[in-house]
Amino acid sequence: MRIDHIGYAVKRIDRAQKDFESLGFVFGPVIDDADRNVKIAFGEKDGYRLELVCPLDKKQESPVDQYLSNVVGTPYHICYQSNNFDSEIESLEKQGFKVIIEPQPAVAFGGKRVVFMMNLGMGLMEIVES
Repeated sequence: MRIDHIGYAVKRIDRAQKDFESLGFVFGPVIDDADRNVKIAFGEKDGYRLELVCPLDKKQESPVDQYLSNVVGTPYHICYQSNNFDSEIESLEKQGFKVIIEPQPAVAFGGKRVVFMMNLGMGLMEIVES
């Protein structure tokens, strides 16, 4: 697997995007993912990619709510691309990772499946199928 991006939980995607742009990041359009109740924007600089994630509708639960309850914005996951999506998940489970959000298609990745896994030593990991 290779690293695809680092995910940042942010309260205001427009403000975070502006701050990262001042560091030289270039962003694509903001994506509304109603299935997950988040807004997403991908930025890139010098071959590094990051994902800004904020709640779409603050009246509904969002996967980044717990991260934003104590901070304004924070890195919270690393995403890896996988050519062997199902077998990688199985292998990681044998290594002690636990699936916390089941594999499902993601709007932000053109319908490719993503899975979120947790490991107490490493924290949250996202895997997207290549």
